[in-house]
Amino acid sequence: MEFELGSLWKMLKRRLLFISALSIGALALAWYVSYYVLKPEYEATASLLIQGDKQAQAMGDIVAGQKLVTTYGEIIRSNRIAEEVVRRLSLEMTPEKLLEQVKTRTSSESLVTTVVAKDRDPQRAADIANGFAEAFNDNIRSIMGVENVLFLDSAKVPSQPIPITPKPYFNMTVAFGLAFMAGIALSMLREMADKTVNSARDIELDLQLPLLGTLGKLKPRKRKPAPKTKPAEGASGYEENHTQVVLPGPTEVR
Repeated sequence: MEFELGSLWKMLKRRLLFISALSIGALALAWYVSYYVLKPEYEATASLLIQGDKQAQAMGDIVAGQKLVTTYGEIIRSNRIAEEVVRRLSLEMTPEKLLEQVKTRTSSESLVTTVVAKDRDPQRAADIANGFAEAFNDNIRSIMGVENVLFLDSAKVPSQPIPITPKPYFNMTVAFGLAFMAGIALSMLREMADKTVNSARDIELDLQLPLLGTLGKLKPRKRKPAPKTKPAEGASGYEENHTQVVLPGPTEVR
């Protein structure tokens, strides 16, 4: 079956109830999962500044600092720093599990390294971000023998923390859109699998022959009941009924 704009619109009107039910069901499911199944996660950030030599502010010092940013970012996410944070904050998790909640953001055009921590508790997320920044600042001298790191900004908890995940409105919008498109696709597949002839256009497409003419809808005519005949005078009802019965075969006259 070939779909034209007019036939597609008619198909959508026929399948509107199915498409609407599927879309609304997906919307309700996304709302329930976003608010009652998925647990919110919060994010906190702390910033570190890689400084150059204070006695020489040459361009070479800045370039060297930019090259160290990537190295420092890897050191921040090392097991040594993670173990130090677990010990300081008395966290009931392994350093490997803690590193799954932490990432660093660096740029070759900037001397600032950002520590990003995620957790279900906004206060603990801020404590973890600050813990990594402080532990790195305290251990960088013993690791690389330098003191060119400045704790720039510490992570703070806002008065009204906003979770980064889940995003209910985004999830509901995506679920509704996907369900709506899936409903249209399923409706088209069902129409293509239906071999019922619904219009003269379907006959032309299936038989590849021109249509010569069509017949309109015929209304069935109601038959009028046969008029009842009155029985002859002097005949009983029993005799009348039996005179209307004719048996096949030869009859015997007595």
